[in-house]
Parts: sequence; structure tokens; C-alpha cells
Amino acid sequence: MQQSEPRHLDRTRVADGVERIYLRASLLSLAGNAFLALAKGTVSYLSGSRAIYADAINSVTDVAFSLMMLLVLRLAVQPADDSHPHGHDRFEPLVSLVIGAMMALAGIEAVRSAVQSLVKGSEPVTGYLGLAMPVATAMLKVAMYLHIRRLGRVAGSPALRAAASDNLSYILAAVVVLVGVGANTLGWTLADPIAALGVSIWIFRNAYQVLSESIGHLVGGAAPPDLYERVREAIAAVPDVLGIDQLIIEYVGPKVRVDIHVVMDSYATLQVVHRVSHAVREAVESLPDVDHAFVHVEPLERLLNSPVER
Repeated sequence: MQQSEPRHLDRTRVADGVERIYLRASLLSLAGNAFLALAKGTVSYLSGSRAIYADAINSVTDVAFSLMMLLVLRLAVQPADDSHPHGHDRFEPLVSLVIGAMMALAGIEAVRSAVQSLVKGSEPVTGYLGLAMPVATAMLKVAMYLHIRRLGRVAGSPALRAAASDNLSYILAAVVVLVGVGANTLGWTLADPIAALGVSIWIFRNAYQVLSESIGHLVGGAAPPDLYERVREAIAAVPDVLGIDQLIIEYVGPKVRVDIHVVMDSYATLQVVHRVSHAVREAVESLPDVDHAFVHVEPLERLLNSPVER
């Protein structure tokens, strides 16, 4: 018997313009984070601030993440092929997982430096660059956060949303650094390493958020309740569907796969069943969070004694 050829989804791209969005976001992140890492490292060296040093560590990890996002996410938007019949989308949560791990490592280094400074004693921060740096950081990160968040929403990308979240943490961390450095210049030298510990808390917080989301996407976590409701509404809008016998939605990469058992008239012709099942699949797959839908039709007479969603 002749072996069939491998089949894959009929896609030319994951979405129109998504590759350009990834490239734009990656280059923006790389340029902004490289500038901040260099500036913070220089200011930390000149001023002796542990808080700015912790912030510089985070920027260095972001440079590495930006390079990874630039290289790997380009692969994620490649079209489906014989070796990856559902496309390359699953690279996205893998990148997010690496981002979260790098953020956690940055937090550990920030804690180590701050604790060392507290144990050995903190020196006064010198000059005004220590005060100017967090203000400049906040201004640049506000612009990066807003722009990358918008690109992530347009592309429906968890990796870009992770990048935007990381930018937001910098805005809040910059305020902590400013308070710590400001208090240090007024004579409370312990304020600077304490502020460094505050920065590490934000790093760990965002690392947890990124890691939990990416792990959920990689291991097939359940979809949120609002997505279940939108899928039910899309199915109910299809004529000749009498109810839903089973509905399972789980993440497979950044988007979800939907397993649907719909109920139809037991005496519907095969042509009608075929038309309705395709209509259900198209309605569900039109939702932006859905990668693919699998539809099975149950006859009503077999389910008269079973609970059916209507």
C-alpha cells in the first residue's frame, strides 16, 4: 500500500505582518536595553550605587533576551511544513521560559550584591548621575513598554507580552532606585542596598509571572473561563447545532486547541452534518486565541439521558 505524504496546515504565514512586528519589537528591545545596560553600568561604577548595579544586571539579561527574541522568534513565525505540520508557534513559550529563567538569575545576583553591601557596610553614593539614571530609565522604559505592549497585542504574542511586562517592572524599579539613591545622598547609606533588594523583588515577581504563563503554555494548561465562553458563543451561533456535549480547550504553544463534541438531529443527512461540522470549526478558529479546532458530531438520541449544554 502506498504511504501517504505528510500533511500540514494550509498556512503561508502564522499571520500577516507578524514577522515584521517581531523584528521591530526585537530591534527596539535590543537597542533600548543595550543603551541602558551600558549607561547603568557606567553610572554604577562612577557612583558606587548597589541599586543601580542591580538595575544594570537586569538590563544585561535583557540584552541577552533581546538577542534571543530576535533570533528565535523569527523561527516561530515560519510557515507550517512537513516537519512541523502545525507551524512553529511553540517556540514562543520556550523563549518566554528562557526569559523568565534569566530574570530569576538576575534577581539572585541582585540579592547577592545587596546583601554583601549590607553585611560589609554601604558607602555613600557620589555625584548626581545616580539620581538622573533612574529618571532616564523610567522615561525610556515607559516608551518601550507602551510600544511593545501594543505590538504584542497586535501579534497575539506571549513572548512580546513578556517583554512588555519586563519593561513595566523597570518603571517601578526605577522609582525604588531613585528613592534609595536619594535617601543615600541625604545620609542614610543603607537605603541604597535596601533599594537594590527592592529591585530584586520586582525582578522575581515578573520572573514568576513569565515562567508560570510559559510553563502553562508548554504543558497544555487550561484556557481561561472567558475563552470558554467565547467558544461556546461561536458554536451556538452555527445553525442546526442543538447543544454541546463536550468542550475541552488547552494550550498548545501560545494558542489553544479546541476539542468539540456538538449535538445534532439524529436524522440529519451526512451532507448537513459535514456542512455544520465545518461551520463550527471555522467559527471557532476565527477567534484570535484559537490555533485549531477538532469537531465531532453526536446524535441527539444517544444523549437524551446525558447532560447537554444548550
